[in-house]
Amino acid sequence: MFREPQTNTHPYPAPDSQVFDVAGVLCQFLASPDEVGDAICLIRGTMPPGVLVPLHSHAEPELLYILEGSVEVFRSERSSGWTTVGLGEVVIIPGAVKHALRNSSSRPTTLALVTKSELYKFFRELAKPVDAKQPPAPPKPEAMQELFRLASRYGYWLAPPEENAAIGLSLL
Repeated sequence: MFREPQTNTHPYPAPDSQVFDVAGVLCQFLASPDEVGDAICLIRGTMPPGVLVPLHSHAEPELLYILEGSVEVFRSERSSGWTTVGLGEVVIIPGAVKHALRNSSSRPTTLALVTKSELYKFFRELAKPVDAKQPPAPPKPEAMQELFRLASRYGYWLAPPEENAAIGLSLL
């Protein structure tokens, strides 16, 4: 039987269009674990040029799908150091693997992140609402202190400045 297409109806709620700053990465929380009905979530992240995610690890795995631009990824279990991934590529970071990200290009990188509920809770707690139409400001020292405080509370490991410097990252 043929039916007329329906417009403006969708079986799922619209994604949260609010943009949040999570230590320099602009995030939109598209599907929470509660909405999914499971321990996974979907987050859209945009890394402006020059933004980095310091060397760290956590028990939750991360799946990254690059939607726009490119990003450099460091994973401790890979001997090749940094790898550049671009449009349409997938990065799988198993739980408990030390890893870091950086956007050393002149363009923003946008990616989809699938992870589990604990990391989702951490990001939501760290997130600060921002105006998506304004250029993002670099993270302030207070934001970095909050990142370290929350990471400790969640049991996440963050590398000290010396370990970040050893892989080419400056936290200053």
